[in-house]
Amino acid sequence: MPKHSIKADYTREEICDILRSDLIAGKYSHDQPLREISQAKRFGVSRGPIRDAFLKLTQEGSLVYETNRGVRVHSAIADKERKVLMNMRLELEKYCISKYIEEANRKDHGELEILLEKFKSACLRDSLPEVAERDLALHRHWVTRVSKNLEPIWLGLAVRILMKYSRLENFEESIGEHVRIVEAIVVKNKDGALKALASNVI
Repeated sequence: MPKHSIKADYTREEICDILRSDLIAGKYSHDQPLREISQAKRFGVSRGPIRDAFLKLTQEGSLVYETNRGVRVHSAIADKERKVLMNMRLELEKYCISKYIEEANRKDHGELEILLEKFKSACLRDSLPEVAERDLALHRHWVTRVSKNLEPIWLGLAVRILMKYSRLENFEESIGEHVRIVEAIVVKNKDGALKALASNVI
């Protein structure tokens, strides 16, 4: 998994992105408490940005706040609930990909293909945490490009699902699924992109 270097003046968004990567990578277990003081020391910031990041991740659903218990990692998803979340994620992404195909330009396609190459590289290194992180970044690209309003909803669904990222043991299969999605997007084959997406997400 890529190392996150320590630097000065982390923003709330940067802290959120790193904590999401930590959650996906399994650095924290379900129901594990997260402390403002230790995270502030880790990032070299005051407790304010950490508190803001915790609030955003709580709103997204990957963390949870309880009175007298503070912030902790959300509990594991039951299998039946997981299927519901996956269907919700799929429907949201189907909408975003459809809009993305209509609106994306050559620059967007270039960024998408770079993200695909990074995902493929992670798969070839057999690094499950990094694969999950690159998977998130790739799918996030078309969601963010289409709607900043839908992005936090999608992130909450995707991160909680990816915290149990174990569906594919064969990374070659995962590469093939994502290649088919991207190829269909680039040639504006909406039906093909939606079919490939459904095969990947569900």
